[in-house]
Amino acid sequence: MQVAASSRRFEGQPSSSDPRQIEKTAYENGFRQGEKAGLEIAERKVEAMMRRYADTILEIGRLKPALYARAERDVVKLALEVAKKVVHREVQIDREIIQTLVRVALGHVAVKSAVTIHLHPADYSFMLEQRAALTRPGESEREMVLLADKSIERGGCLIETECGDIDGRIEEEFREVERTFFSGGE
Repeated sequence: MQVAASSRRFEGQPSSSDPRQIEKTAYENGFRQGEKAGLEIAERKVEAMMRRYADTILEIGRLKPALYARAERDVVKLALEVAKKVVHREVQIDREIIQTLVRVALGHVAVKSAVTIHLHPADYSFMLEQRAALTRPGESEREMVLLADKSIERGGCLIETECGDIDGRIEEEFREVERTFFSGGE
């Protein structure tokens, strides 16, 4: 009967009844089972992490166009702010800029229309001296009133006519550029 019992031994079971051998075999079997279970758990965790990683990559891919559009808008806003600073600095340095801007704005007014031109007080005093330069050659004197107006920034003007106003304020020009650029988005 003992022969039959020994043939029923399972793989990994000790062949002797030595307690140290039994303990060693049990330890090795437990270690292998624990290692196998640990690897299975780790594989499941890695799979889940890889799925999250892949989902994140896809989400970043979907966000990319929006991020580029936002970056483009931010760059344009920054460029406009830099341009504003440069223009305002130039207006402080070159007093003749206001003369050119007023002349360009007057080009949109009928020759004989009476005009009232609102100017920043610092530009007003300069334009009083340059008033004759605002009349085009061969053009008769039009009725033109210059007014000092603290609400107008340096370098800009607001021209009132019988038919309507011409807004030549620098800040309005920049607002128009912003409206034109950003009209489809914000």
